[in-house]
Amino acid sequence: MITEDDVVRALDKPRPLYAAQQVINPGSKSTEELHGLLMRMRDAGQVKFDIKTGRWSLAERRTRST
Repeated sequence: MITEDDVVRALDKPRPLYAAQQVINPGSKSTEELHGLLMRMRDAGQVKFDIKTGRWSLAERRTRST
């Protein structure tokens, strides 16, 4: 099972889906579970997808100024 922590570690730099899968679980050829998790994380604003390059990356965290 792939967790959000696994995804955060794999996206230390922007990566395509299959490359991220190889970092998380190199023995698996299926990316369905990872893709589903990335889509949920994207909806939550934790990761972003660059349509031009086809790479997933961590979303920049904004800090609130007080």
